[in-house]
Amino acid sequence: MTARKFSILETGSPRYVLARKRAIGKSVYLGVALSHVTEGQIEWACSSYDGNEFDTHEDVFLTDTSLPKARQLEALNDAIIRTAREYANSHNYRIQAVCIGCDEQTAKVVADHPELKDPIRSMCTRFWFDLDAAPCIYTLRGVSLTEEAASAARKVYDWFTPQFPGSIPRIAVDPDTNEVLVDMDGHCHMVDLKHFEDTTDKPTWDKLLQLADECKQRKLKIIFFNSTPQGGGVALMRHATIRLMRLLGVDCRWFVAKPNPDVFVITKRKFHNVFQGVTSDEQYRLRQEDKDLWVEWCEQNFEHYWGKGKGVVESADVIIMDDPQVSAIIPRIRELNPVARIVYRSHIEIRADLASVPGSMQHDLWDFLWSGFISKSDMFISHPVAGFIPPRVPHTRVALMPAATDELDGLNKKMSPADLEYYRRVFNRVAEDQGSPGIDAQRPYVIQIARFDPAKGIPDVIEAYRAFREKLSNAGMEEDQQPQLVLCGHGSIDDPDGTVVYEQVIQQLAQPEYCDYAKDICVARLPASDQLLCSLLRGSFCALQLSHREGFEVKVTESLAKYKPVIAYRSGGIPLQIEDGKTGILIERGDTRGVANALFRLYTDANYYQDFINELRTKGQDSKRQRFFTPFQSVNWLYLATQLAYKGNDEAVAKNQPTGDIDGTYMGDGQIRQWGARYVCEYWQEGQ
Repeated sequence: MTARKFSILETGSPRYVLARKRAIGKSVYLGVALSHVTEGQIEWACSSYDGNEFDTHEDVFLTDTSLPKARQLEALNDAIIRTAREYANSHNYRIQAVCIGCDEQTAKVVADHPELKDPIRSMCTRFWFDLDAAPCIYTLRGVSLTEEAASAARKVYDWFTPQFPGSIPRIAVDPDTNEVLVDMDGHCHMVDLKHFEDTTDKPTWDKLLQLADECKQRKLKIIFFNSTPQGGGVALMRHATIRLMRLLGVDCRWFVAKPNPDVFVITKRKFHNVFQGVTSDEQYRLRQEDKDLWVEWCEQNFEHYWGKGKGVVESADVIIMDDPQVSAIIPRIRELNPVARIVYRSHIEIRADLASVPGSMQHDLWDFLWSGFISKSDMFISHPVAGFIPPRVPHTRVALMPAATDELDGLNKKMSPADLEYYRRVFNRVAEDQGSPGIDAQRPYVIQIARFDPAKGIPDVIEAYRAFREKLSNAGMEEDQQPQLVLCGHGSIDDPDGTVVYEQVIQQLAQPEYCDYAKDICVARLPASDQLLCSLLRGSFCALQLSHREGFEVKVTESLAKYKPVIAYRSGGIPLQIEDGKTGILIERGDTRGVANALFRLYTDANYYQDFINELRTKGQDSKRQRFFTPFQSVNWLYLATQLAYKGNDEAVAKNQPTGDIDGTYMGDGQIRQWGARYVCEYWQEGQ
């Protein structure tokens, strides 16, 4: 082959220097094609595509035939990664995604030598961890290697448009069943099992492999249902769970409903907000027409996508229902597949105190959902907060499980200083487009990452920041030495409150008491970009989480895992993640002056701040945080599946379940009953 090479600009050239000073790296998408021609020789081509034109690199890699074939491919990986990095750095390009593939002849070689699959997958994961490029893998066709590479580049460009920096692949949903095809149905390959193993303690990992093997031997089928494939913590957890289950070979699938904006107004404002007690306005009381519309929507989704003859519900052994949005299908599941075990997973804060008061909106809402639908499930999984379990839920059916995040995805993976600077510039461009100031690279900042939601306490964040800045000025600190505030988050397709709350924030900043500080408050609603949120959190001085009402809010754990102290209200599951005075500071809900005082001490007392950082970096804290990561969470789900499923299990019931039938945990007079509910992990950790 006639070799063509990528041009590499000299680092001292005026164009290079200018790019490093001001520009955001131009987004490009790579296609890499491999061809095993003869023994000891691998031809490869790389095509760079920006949506308009291609740039091509061709090369022949001469392998050391004395090495095993797998080692030869690892050396090729090094060469390709090195070439891509040099090319991107010299031109100030940002590689957003890469599609790696081979022709059919080379695919046959790989099939004949299974040991070669790992090095090819390793090339994908190296693009993810080394270059922050989302990697895909595909079998390619073309009349030449360069044509295959160009085809791969076009393919990955289409998969990742709109081309927002740090974007995740288009969310693919099967049109026949509305199954979420996570990671482009497996074509996007970011991590391997060894990456999960490296970040998980051995007892947990061994248990995960044991339970996965049992699921495969018994041929168990596990499915999840919820309302949306993107936006919010539930969707993030499901993407990570399915990704790991696929690597383990477990048959686990995830289905979502077809979106209906009118229904989402009901499920967000009349379900979610009412349960959390963030509104007492009677206009949000559930009416009969609301019930009819919601039930009809659930029924339509069931009939069209999951019902008889669809091969979804009929073949399932264990079905997990995430929150109430589609819970009206539970009786239909019971009719179609009576032997399937149904687990209702409650992720939100349900004000059990209010739900215990006859005539309250919460009581009537819970009575409707429980009596007609949720009561038909076999288990009720709650966040481990006593006041979250509403009346009429028998404790023989309750177990506890916290939320989780993924240590290896875009929200949490490690990033280089260059990555952090790139995403800072990206954020500033988004902020500027929305009329907000950007982040000054020379100043620290405090951050709260959360949806623009009435329960997230954003007005308190702004007021606490104002009081904090006032204290700094009174202490004689110059303004340019004082930190900025960043408020940002993603939206969600099933959340109509985002725009309303965002506009309220902008109006608050226009009030006279905040005008002096508004120029240092960066407010932005961000498109889906996990790495952008990750970089903002990693670049912060500390994090806030001032939610008035909260389910769990695993953003707290994500902050702590990045060694950022968190100042938070004692809401929902937040105190379960913070050791007060060691890894963060817990403040009573609504005490903005207390938040300001905590910020002031953290910012002005270097030794005090460093004590938090030192504690967060200890192995003990790393070990504790594993409870909130994907592998540990997956053990919980696999344990429940193996214990509950009838297939291959005569007893089909979790061992040592709590006895006694308690009518909820909240007595209605301000007292919490002693509850017998236990964490799911307590069962599978017994005897370890």
